Amino acid sequence: MVSECRLEGQCRRVTADGVDLPQFLEVDVKVRTVSSAESGRSAPVTAVDHINGNMVLQGAQAGRGWTMTISEETGKMSAAIASNAEGWVVFGDCTLLPVR
Repeated sequence: MVSECRLEGQCRRVTADGVDLPQFLEVDVKVRTVSSAESGRSAPVTAVDHINGNMVLQGAQAGRGWTMTISEETGKMSAAIASNAEGWVVFGDCTLLPVR
């Protein structure tokens, strides 16, 4: 689920596709990237912290800053992406991929 909010105070639920976000992301903490095979895009992870059972990742790209929090116990994920006049809050679930 994605919530999109604009500077004017309007917020609405949208699909990931509707705001050009990929449906699936691959988080590679070792390489420090978040990427999408479906879109071919990737973003650098500039900080990784482990706080109270959560992994918190942060980065910035294309004039936007973002923070992603993943529960290390359940895999529940939330992320916030912000630019100068709009923002998105994203909720989802993470699964552990086999090591390649």
